[in-house]
Parts: sequence; structure tokens; C-alpha cells
Amino acid sequence: MAVVGWLLVRRKKKPHLALPVPRQAFMGLTRAVSYSLQTITEEHSRPKKDRLSSGSWRDRCWHLSAADPAVAIWLAAEETQWPERGVVDDDFSAARVAIFWLERLEQSLVTSATSQGAALLKQSRLVTSQELQVVTGMLPPGSDAIEMRSSVAHSTAVRWRDQILREFSAQPLGGKEISDHEVASILSLGQGDSQVGVLNELLVASKSLRSLFVDFSGSVSSARLEAMRELAYGAGHEINNPLANIAARAQALLYDEHDPERQRRLATIVDQAFRARDMIGGLMIFARPPKPQQDEVSVRDLLQSVFRSMESMAEERGVRLTLHVVSETMCIVVDRGQIEDSLRGILSNAIEAIFHGGTVFVEAIESTSEACLVTVNDNGIGMDMETMSRAFDPFFSGREAGRGIGLGLSKAFRLIDANGGSISMKSRLQQGTEVSITLPRASRSA
Repeated sequence: MAVVGWLLVRRKKKPHLALPVPRQAFMGLTRAVSYSLQTITEEHSRPKKDRLSSGSWRDRCWHLSAADPAVAIWLAAEETQWPERGVVDDDFSAARVAIFWLERLEQSLVTSATSQGAALLKQSRLVTSQELQVVTGMLPPGSDAIEMRSSVAHSTAVRWRDQILREFSAQPLGGKEISDHEVASILSLGQGDSQVGVLNELLVASKSLRSLFVDFSGSVSSARLEAMRELAYGAGHEINNPLANIAARAQALLYDEHDPERQRRLATIVDQAFRARDMIGGLMIFARPPKPQQDEVSVRDLLQSVFRSMESMAEERGVRLTLHVVSETMCIVVDRGQIEDSLRGILSNAIEAIFHGGTVFVEAIESTSEACLVTVNDNGIGMDMETMSRAFDPFFSGREAGRGIGLGLSKAFRLIDANGGSISMKSRLQQGTEVSITLPRASRSA
């Protein structure tokens, strides 16, 4: 059971740790990869109520692959970093978690077939089989007497992870640097091994499946959005005419009416007709936004104007608005009215997400030479994945998750897109939401 590969436990401060993986452990990893591919394949063929949960997938993946201590430690180390990368079991489908896991395995596994494998090992602290034995109390991978357990308990793997990170965190690469010849010799241990080859081939094949899954999901989302636009445009035209008639007739009756109670009722009809008209107007903008009249606009001036218009709403809810613009001279080329309207809708949602006081922090930075990045962060109640996936749909309300979305985000999405920008979102339940808006920067004069 010779070591034929390594798993990198990545740390914020280098060097990373390279854990030795014996041949038999590759069998468990291969089974886990096969199971993950099956999970991804079945995602769209199963009814939603019958789909595998991310928790069930995780438990099965552990059972299949965590028989070896190095693999178990790697699994435990990876899971601690998932929330930092926006991956949470409760918020993601089993297929999406499986895709992320496959990507991380591909990035962490070093074998004779790994491109840049030598460079990765030279930058890592290689943990020996004997050192791993000391931490785990299990026989080293090279021993013939080792018995592979059916699975290492998660709590045990976490304890091992903490111990190995603690013991090696303060250690530098140590001694002289590993020579290229030594690294090549180490990598050659798994060269030609059939089990290593099978796992590598599966990971290569999984790239295509992962790409198909992402492309299919994106195509479904785009098709749904296009259908909504067509429906919104047609329905808006048909509903606007009767609304105009209702408002006009109610206003005419109100003009000649002297009874206070009837005046109140007619005024309510007029107000509600105008409210419905405004909603239809927002829907029409989502369907076919007006062509932007773009000009050079100061980012600081634009955001300060938006803040002034939102101050009263924020004060009513006890929310503190904070603005930070990195450069006072930064300008963008947009339709000012459209982008202000978009940002007001986004800030309104952020404020409404906070029930009992909190903060909305807006920051503008120069993300590239051609783009400005505006981020809106709130520490409100946040959204789950299902709510977030529909956040840009017109009239979808996430109030059950503490967030009234309505037309605000759908209008913002369309207007920002029409101005050559983009908008994306990250959110966690009970932890808040971050909306990122990219807008085209004005070119600097020579």
C-alpha cells in the first residue's frame, strides 16, 4: 500500500500541507467521485421532492472516501472553508455541492498526472507517513498490517485536522529546499498505477458533466426570464388601457361629487388605479427598458444623491447608511436617472431586510481599468438559495424570508444591464446579503 498521491490541505499562510495518500484510498475517492457524478446526472431527472439532499450526499461521500486518515483530514479541512466560499449545505442542492466538491478535489489532488504537480509540492510542507501516524494513531499507509476502516467518524477527522494544523502551523518548509529531482522521484511513485489513472480519468470526465450542468441551469434561467419579459410586455399593454379609463372616470366623478364619503371612496379608486399604473410601468421597464441616455457621471455625486433620497426610510427603521467611495474623481458612463433608480431599489431592499436596526454599507471601488464596482452590504435576515435564485423575477416577493423584493431588483437588473453593467448577489440566512454592481468606467483622458 505505497503512497501514490498527495492531498493539499490549503492554509491562509503558506506553506500548504501535503498529506500522503495510499493506493487503497484512491479506491474510496473513486467511489465518491462516481457517486457525485451520479448525483449531478440525476438532478434534473428526479422530481424535486425526491431529489437527494446535500446533507445525505455529504454523509454518503464521507462513508465512501473517509476510510483513510489523510482523506478524512482533507475532507474536514475543506468543509471549514466552504462557508467562506459561499457554499452552505442547507442552501445548495446536492448536485451543486457535489460540483463544488469535485472542483476542490481536482485542485487539491497531486499525482503523477497533475499538471504543475512539482510546483505544488515544492511550495508545500510534505507530511510523512510516520508523522501522520503520530497524529492519528493509525498505522502508516506503507504498512502491510493496516486495516482500512469502513469510515472515519467526522468528529475524529475534525480532531485530527485541528491537531495537524496546530503542530505544523509554525513549521517552515524546513531544511534545504526539495530539489527538482527529488520532487520528480516523489511524483513518479504513482506513475502507471491503474487506480490513480481511473480516478484522474473520472475527474477529467467530470469537467464536461459539470459544464453541462451549469450551462443547462443557465439556459433554463435565461429562457424563463425571456418568457417573463414577453408576458410582461403583452400584459402591460393590455392592462394599461382599462386602468387609464378607470382613473379618468373616477377623477371625473370626483370633480362633481360633494358627499364626503363618496369623495373618499372615489379618491381611493383613483389612488389605487395610479398605484396599479405605476406597477405596470415598472413591469414594462423590466420587459423593454428605455434606451439609456448615457453621460459621464461622478460616482460619489450619484451615490450621495441616492443616499439623500433614502435617509428618511432608513431613519424610520433605525438603519444606519454608510458610504465609502475610494476615489473622489472616479466617473462612470451611464444614464444617471436609470442607475439612481436602480440603486434606490437595491438600497430599499437592503433596508427592508433589517427589522431591528442595523447597517447598510455601500462601497465603490475601481475594480478594473474599465469597470467600477459598487457593493451594497446589509446585515439583515438574508435569503436562502431558493429565494435568491428568483430574486430578479418580477413581482416575486421573498417576504417569507424577511425581504420584500417586488419589482425593485428586477427593474435594477434590466436597467443596469441596459447600461452595460452587471449585477450579482450573495446571501446567507440570518447573516445578510451582498449585492455587487459593475458599471462601465469613463475612460481617462491622456
